[in-house]
Amino acid sequence: MRVDATATRMTVRRTGDDVVIELGGEFDTVGRLRFREQVGELLGRGGGVVTVDVAELRAIDIAGLAALLRADLLLRRVHAELRIRAAAPAFVELVRETGLAGRLRVEEAGRGHGH
Repeated sequence: MRVDATATRMTVRRTGDDVVIELGGEFDTVGRLRFREQVGELLGRGGGVVTVDVAELRAIDIAGLAALLRADLLLRRVHAELRIRAAAPAFVELVRETGLAGRLRVEEAGRGHGH
C-alpha cells in the first residue's frame, strides 16, 4: 500500500559506505517520520557519511531541525557522520539563529563540495 499523504519528497542513494538522502518540498510530520525510519535503517551499518541534500526543500521548521539533529546524534553513536548540503541561505540562517551552527555540518548552496 502506498500513501502519498506527505508534502515531503525523499530519495535515497547509496555509494559504497556513503548515503545521500535528498529531501524536497516541505519537511512535514509524515516526512520527518519517514526520514527517521530511513536513518534508523542506516544505524546498523556504522561508519560512512550520510549526506542530506536540502536543495529542493522549500520549508523546514523547528521540528524539522530537531529531526536532523536527532539523526546527527544517532549517527555519531555508530561513528557515522551527518552532513547537510545545498542549503538555502534561509536554512543556514535558521540553523545559526537556533544555535545549532556548531552542531550540524551545513554546506551552503553554491559553495562546492569540500571535505
